[in-house]
Amino acid sequence: MIRRLLCALALGLAVALAGCAAPEDSRRFAREFDPDSVADAFSRPSGALVLPGAARGFQVEDTGNLYGGAWRVAFSPAVDGAPAAAPSRIASLDRWRPVLHWTRRSGDVRFEFEAVAFAPPAPADTQLVVSLVVRVRNTGAAAHDVTLRTALEHPGPDPIFVAWDAPDSATTLRWAAPGTRDTACAWSDQPLDAGAAVFHEALAPRAGRTLRFLLPAYPAAAATLSGLARVPHARRAAETLALWDARLAGGATFELGDRESENALRAAMIVLLACRERHGGLWFPIGGPFQYRDVWLRDGARLAQALAIAGHALEARDLAEAMATLQWPNGAYLTQRGQLDGTGQVLWTLEQVLLRASPRPVLGTLCDRGLAAWRWLEGQRGPHVRPGERYADMLPFADPRDGELVRAQLTGNDAWAIAGETSLARLLRAAGRNAAADSVKASARSYRANFAAALARSGGSEVPPSWQRVGRDWGNLAAGWPCAALPPGDAHLAATARRAWRAAGDNGLVAYGTADSLHAYLGADLGTWALLAGRPADAERVLAALLHWRTASGTSCELFSPAGDFGRNLPPHATAAAALVALVRNMLVYDDADTLRLTLGARERWWRGAHVGRAPTWWGPLDVAFGRDGDTAWWRWTGVPVWTALTLPPGTRLDGPVASPLVASGDRVLAPPGVCEAKVRVVAN
Repeated sequence: MIRRLLCALALGLAVALAGCAAPEDSRRFAREFDPDSVADAFSRPSGALVLPGAARGFQVEDTGNLYGGAWRVAFSPAVDGAPAAAPSRIASLDRWRPVLHWTRRSGDVRFEFEAVAFAPPAPADTQLVVSLVVRVRNTGAAAHDVTLRTALEHPGPDPIFVAWDAPDSATTLRWAAPGTRDTACAWSDQPLDAGAAVFHEALAPRAGRTLRFLLPAYPAAAATLSGLARVPHARRAAETLALWDARLAGGATFELGDRESENALRAAMIVLLACRERHGGLWFPIGGPFQYRDVWLRDGARLAQALAIAGHALEARDLAEAMATLQWPNGAYLTQRGQLDGTGQVLWTLEQVLLRASPRPVLGTLCDRGLAAWRWLEGQRGPHVRPGERYADMLPFADPRDGELVRAQLTGNDAWAIAGETSLARLLRAAGRNAAADSVKASARSYRANFAAALARSGGSEVPPSWQRVGRDWGNLAAGWPCAALPPGDAHLAATARRAWRAAGDNGLVAYGTADSLHAYLGADLGTWALLAGRPADAERVLAALLHWRTASGTSCELFSPAGDFGRNLPPHATAAAALVALVRNMLVYDDADTLRLTLGARERWWRGAHVGRAPTWWGPLDVAFGRDGDTAWWRWTGVPVWTALTLPPGTRLDGPVASPLVASGDRVLAPPGVCEAKVRVVAN
């Protein structure tokens, strides 16, 4: 409660400070930059205007139009009768700050768009409004006849997505008009003509004009929109940036001396915080703000866990507790037909989130739910359930209808069940229910042995997608981490990773079915597995791929071709963001073991001096700093009651013995419990 109050005060102060700033020019808050100069890995631009809790958002399309799932705001700029080109980039400052910019050009004239999403005052707590300005600039030496026509349009016969709550009948599309009581879908400071807002002027050389629009995600009263328009756009931009700065400041800090990685983390955290929706007083995770605006346990588990390890404990706890309510009467957790991995994923999420919380919540009801889930898992397998089946000790056949494209016994279902049972045992132990914890732990141990035996029976060198050795890679890629169904050094995991990476062209990602379909997060777990298996170079390749495959606003897609075409699978995707956060955090601070591991895969550039602050761990919040000065590597961290393993900088080895109480162990240095500082001499390999 105290933490929530402090966060609320910080947000209020941020808004107050932003409101004190002069509103005349938003460039005070977002320094001027050319959006077309920002890198974008994809073949067409896209942007997202979204907010936490808002039930709809706007996609900025590659045409430069805005689409919210119920109607489109179509901009038609023209100069001397010639239409302006579509934007080549839809970018944000520093590739993460959530004010979007794009430019459309026709000859000497530039149409510079800037848009920001904000939440209007309560009670419309699921509403989102976009404040948008268009700066029209004639950069030439001659006058030009300039037009910008802005119209509201219905989606058409084959929309790329439809808002989940869009009415069956077409919405009446109105502009806000002075003095009316109608609801409206847009407001503009430009005159209306034939149902559109129209700017038309002979623009003198070097002259410019600024046009303003307000675009609500849901129809709003015309008077409400007019009232909101009294706040200048610059102030809206400043307030939004201040609010997001305050939100991010409430989590862990990552000062790595690596601007690309730091900004990518910030962009990912904005996606994770925005992909939350409130229903009945509970906060639920969603897969994405557009075509994935529903609850998938697979996606929600990763989203909540990433928020937790990145220090956003309150938000993560809300999501985990909401996910725990999605239990069926028989104890199972299922949100999509045939996806039996959901039960293990919810149990894993509860442990990952709640046992890192400080202070820890009361676990009684959640433990009861967990035990019901465990009984369901155990009740689905064994010869007494399906006598005579070759893999009767594994979960049954399922048809998940989500990419695996086969009815089979998926190995990923069992890997996640093992992870879930292991997590539940820890939850029960933390709640003081030791007898139940012992039973569940024994069950998980037996299940893990059964998994290894089934793998031996399957006869292959890899972890197959299913025990019948058919289907596409999915949960099998998580068998090493986070599921820990097999130890990191198991040869099956190495063979699986080698084949999956090779099939995708050894670019750090994995392919989804075919080599021309790359997947942003599916194989990201292999990056953390590689860290644990002592293969940091492989983890580095995964991170490099995740950093590369981002839009100009810093977000990522789920599926795309090697040429960067994401088709109808729009960015951003919450689990792609979660994969980046989890990998970077694990490279720096890894605590999913009885030993704290620091700098397990820290990039060489981070060793110039880096600091991670307030990182949640099983032993409480952790601060860690590390660096390399010539032939000396050093670490300082918050002391913990367990051993700490320190991995040396890339390409180095110890140069001589280490001072007591430190212990040398290969490319690591071990520090006893309570020790919080280390310094060793290193030399290049």
